[in-house]
Amino acid sequence: MLVFSQYYLRHFVPKWNALLTRIVYAGGRVSIGKGFSTDSVPRIIVDKNCRVRIGDNVEFRRNVEIRAHGQSEVLIGDKTRIDRGVRLLAANKARIDIQAGARIGLYTVLNGGDSITVGKKALISGFVYLQTSMHGYAARDQSVQDQGYEHAPVQLADDTWLGTHVVVLPGVTIAQGGVVGSNAVVTKNVDAYQVVAGIPAKPLKERL
Repeated sequence: MLVFSQYYLRHFVPKWNALLTRIVYAGGRVSIGKGFSTDSVPRIIVDKNCRVRIGDNVEFRRNVEIRAHGQSEVLIGDKTRIDRGVRLLAANKARIDIQAGARIGLYTVLNGGDSITVGKKALISGFVYLQTSMHGYAARDQSVQDQGYEHAPVQLADDTWLGTHVVVLPGVTIAQGGVVGSNAVVTKNVDAYQVVAGIPAKPLKERL
């Protein structure tokens, strides 16, 4: 009985939820490729001039949330896996591009006021925050809330790895093969195959 229950939860439920997801979001603004599976129906909010494209053989865990506002788009490549509680937010004219084979860990947030690229087979651990927007704060005679935002894109190249609880700030590029240690705050670009850690993140060594 236990074996049947595990099989049911692992195989039947994700396929059934995938079918429900296709029905709920049928229409031109959301497209879902073949082989999609999901542990629960994701929450997808897409404005009129936006789009969400999910490739083939994509796997969602429970409680994934996708929002596309303004004139933005969210592209999720083939054979990617999005873990539980992940939130993808695209706004303005931003493009969130998660490329083939990427893995995004639980409760990670991609905050796309500007564009975010996650390269092929990139690995993002849990509780990571990719931030493309920062409040203005310089003026003393205005509250921070009233000073608007500054935006800059974030780019993770192919085969990058971010450890748990990493924060990547606007304008940062992590080149191919770059590795960021857990709890780091990345304020500057990371070179190809460089390993960084700390607050702010600094180079430690290079991958062999």
